[in-house]
Amino acid sequence: MVRDVREAYQVLDRTIERFVPDLPPGFTWGDALERLKGYEIKVDWRRMESSLAGYEAFRYGGQDMPPGGGEEAVSLSTQIRRRIVGYRNKGKSTGPS
Repeated sequence: MVRDVREAYQVLDRTIERFVPDLPPGFTWGDALERLKGYEIKVDWRRMESSLAGYEAFRYGGQDMPPGGGEEAVSLSTQIRRRIVGYRNKGKSTGPS
């Protein structure tokens, strides 16, 4: 369980780095989301992008921390693990379809 949106995005960052290793060093969140969309992960991408915009405004733009606990980031982290680890366990490629 994460305490706030900052921690949710830290978890998402670690999950992306671990399960999507072909992203270039210094990848942006936008790069990562575009790559992840190719995995057909079932999240609400519009909500995820909106959540990310709020988080980036907080982290880089000095805005107040967004309300909530980063549910979209947590959901995406969970889906990444399920989708990519599931593919690995079935002996399939982990790349986008």
